[in-house]
Amino acid sequence: MLIAMILTRRHDLTAIGVLSNLATHYSNELESYVSLLGQLGACMYYAQQIVKFCEPSELFAIEAYSDDPLAEALMAESDAIDQIPFYGRCLAFQFCESMRRPFTIIHIAMASYSENYESTSGFMKLAGSLLDSGKYWLDPDLRAQQIVNTTRDADIGFCKSFWGLTETPAMKQLPHYMCPNIEVNQVITIKAESFKLPRTSGVGHVTIHPPSAHIGPGPVNIRLISHKRRSGQVVGQDVQGEGQGPRVLEKSPFVLIHCHGGGFVAQSSKSHEVYLRSWAVDLQVPIVSVDYSLAPECPYPRAVEEIFFAYCWVLKNANLVGSVAQKVCITGDSAGGNLSMALTLKSISKGIRPPDGVVAIYTPMLIRYIPSPSRMLSLVDPLLPVGITARCLAAYAGISEEDLFEPIESAPHSVQIHDKMQKVDSPNQHTGLNIILDELENEDLEDNVVLTADSSLQTHGESETKAHRPNTVQQQCQQVKHLPLKSQTPSIASICGEHSHIMTDLCTRSAVNINSNATAIPEIKDQQCTSSSCNSTQLEISPSTSLSPPWYAQTRHYAQSPTPCRKLRHIHVDRDPLLSPLLASDDLLTEMPPVYLVVSHLDPLLDDSLTFAKKLRSLSKPVQVCLLDDLPHGFLNFTLVSKECKNASNLCVSKIRKTINSNRPIYGSSM
Repeated sequence: MLIAMILTRRHDLTAIGVLSNLATHYSNELESYVSLLGQLGACMYYAQQIVKFCEPSELFAIEAYSDDPLAEALMAESDAIDQIPFYGRCLAFQFCESMRRPFTIIHIAMASYSENYESTSGFMKLAGSLLDSGKYWLDPDLRAQQIVNTTRDADIGFCKSFWGLTETPAMKQLPHYMCPNIEVNQVITIKAESFKLPRTSGVGHVTIHPPSAHIGPGPVNIRLISHKRRSGQVVGQDVQGEGQGPRVLEKSPFVLIHCHGGGFVAQSSKSHEVYLRSWAVDLQVPIVSVDYSLAPECPYPRAVEEIFFAYCWVLKNANLVGSVAQKVCITGDSAGGNLSMALTLKSISKGIRPPDGVVAIYTPMLIRYIPSPSRMLSLVDPLLPVGITARCLAAYAGISEEDLFEPIESAPHSVQIHDKMQKVDSPNQHTGLNIILDELENEDLEDNVVLTADSSLQTHGESETKAHRPNTVQQQCQQVKHLPLKSQTPSIASICGEHSHIMTDLCTRSAVNINSNATAIPEIKDQQCTSSSCNSTQLEISPSTSLSPPWYAQTRHYAQSPTPCRKLRHIHVDRDPLLSPLLASDDLLTEMPPVYLVVSHLDPLLDDSLTFAKKLRSLSKPVQVCLLDDLPHGFLNFTLVSKECKNASNLCVSKIRKTINSNRPIYGSSM
């Protein structure tokens, strides 16, 4: 009987312990999401403010404002957004469910790898990373802190090293076991020899020289991928060889040229086989993926030269890749999309045959960090953090790490942010739904920001509000239910109303006190800029006020220690359309072939695609933007682990197929 009583008592204590642990877990989860909502509100606020620096119906800020004190102050404070809630327990909350686990694994790997990055021994680096991964798996808050520190402070060498893990022997073998089998997977080296191509005008020829920027003339490597062996395809390194075997097919009428992504600094055609193999099977055309030189060792224009040289070689030697090149499509993801656009523009400017179509996937069209609403997402994006984005763009543009971190000399009338921010004990004290309470309690959200049919943001004024700040999460949840939010999407108010009993219970147990220090939002007086080349400040700010929202203030001295993005805004970057396709002239763009732009609603580079599409459409050029829901930047690399990413890859295939099978006249044929 005594033993039975002891066992029963132990069971009761265990049950109580389990319930207590669950309560603690859910309380921590609630605190994390409340904190996330607060910082997400900060992002929304700054995105709204960015629109004030844009021309009407435009998404990117006017470049003339790059040195404007108000713009600098706004960027400084947006850099101070607390990123930890987005990289901890709420990691990848904005994406589809199938992406949560992959991002958790990636962040655990990044956190542990960054802690051992300085180890000189490769074995010690690997062993240390494996040992440290356990603590980052168990403690998401510790992991988030390490990720934030790494993405803010790590140099471009770390980016290359970490992303280069996909090039390890073990990872290189993964496509052989997880992806469809292909008969041809051959690396071909194109010799550094000049050759000629006919002009599209039919008069004369153009001499194509080998790439020579930065490191002198050199060969270019391409990877030929084909589901079935076709006549003329390369066997081994003998580029004159014929494909042998009982199943040699005739040459394909089409060929697909591919430029891989990797931020211009990492990865290769091999690491992108995870989707290229499937594409080869689905399209049944030869795929030529170019292994271009990477920054920072080989910045712009080396990669463009190599891509262009490889493209011209394929046009001249299409039989060696198993095609007659009646239709040629160019595609690329991320950095590769930028290079695909650059290749198309360069072929037009040189007067040679351009591609028959371009499929650019989540592409940066502007290699300079000019703020836009979607680029604000890089402040909280788990795959494309703002620090890494700035370093990659700078490396490709030829900006050294030393230049990127050189202090900015303050202008005589510049706003010193750190002198105007309130002091707080911890950034986490500003968590909570007080953002929404202060900003939305007495105003309609749709009266401030409207997404027009051409996907451009317009402002219709703003009101200055001062709300009583609740002291606990429970009080906040009760007040949020009565916010006058009017939106077609489910609002926080409706969510809290639907699950009020759950929210109240969790909030009661959590009862987190929120710091209620606040200041009023300063009034910003708009004076319309009549020209995109304004030379003087068009916005006024009182010298005694802060640009911070009333619910957000920190003592971070960004005026003296600017982040890479802010520094990049002040460094001169050439206005070269081959570097930034968005800057291409109308004369070049009028010769563009059909363009398909595939991007996610949640991609920091969304505005790049929308603005480029708008520019093409204004010239009556065929362009289509395919917007995807709930997917991250780089979704093509997750096709093996996410059904949604696989569906998005299939969409890309359909656009490529539409390009090569379109009714556009075949090159060399008559109408």
